[in-house]
Amino acid sequence: MVSYAVTGASRGIGFAFIKHLAQDPSNIVFALVRNTTTSPPLTELAASNKNVHIIKGDITSPTELAAAADSISEITGGTLDVLIENAALLMGSSATFTLTDLVGDAEKTKTFAEDMAGTFEINTMAVVHTTNAFLPLLRKSQIKKVAVLSSGIGDIEGIVEWGMKDNVPYCVSKAALNMVVAMYSTALVDDGVTIVAISPGLVRTQTQDWAPQFYEDITKVFQKSKPSFEGPLTPEESVSMMLDVVGKLTVKDSGRFMSHHGNKDWL
Repeated sequence: MVSYAVTGASRGIGFAFIKHLAQDPSNIVFALVRNTTTSPPLTELAASNKNVHIIKGDITSPTELAAAADSISEITGGTLDVLIENAALLMGSSATFTLTDLVGDAEKTKTFAEDMAGTFEINTMAVVHTTNAFLPLLRKSQIKKVAVLSSGIGDIEGIVEWGMKDNVPYCVSKAALNMVVAMYSTALVDDGVTIVAISPGLVRTQTQDWAPQFYEDITKVFQKSKPSFEGPLTPEESVSMMLDVVGKLTVKDSGRFMSHHGNKDWL
């Protein structure tokens, strides 16, 4: 059996990973969540699929992650084949701010600084906590793969090309995450662990009242550089494409930042 652990598994892309992987009975799937009882769809999926295990694991808590790794180790005999680090903070209170909006505005600057710290903790530092917690299990695997979900808007050239100005904390935290992955690749080269940062593309995960207009607007932004772009993927479509990419990874790919296409096409 191939074992997978997925963080942020209660909804969106994370839940889509669990649902997709659970379809193969030869997989053993671990859904890591902050709260094990707040996602009825995940609870129902685990109840109807014996190969799905819900594990408590807050990615900002090294203690909880260590306990989660111990729980998984007991089930797998001490190994983990594939770690998918999906959990992230998408938008904070300052998501609509541009950097120049902060000029002369102390209140906005304070909010922005708080968002930067919080987003960095969840989107970047938590990758360190999570990767380190599961490294002992990954090292004992024959597969040894780590896929960390990043974003195309963590690409510096992409930001310039699209003329994006807002959601600065998220973009910066994902760019930093890409560097963390690169640094891990050099530290783990002798262990044979393959770690990559992968963008899921634009995925329709938001369901709030503002979401339809948001996706329409962002699609138009991306169409300026890629007129053929048709809009967001479903979580299921994105996950299928990413798993295909992850399945083909070799140690030569370690440290790369790639898209759901396996290249630098972020859309």
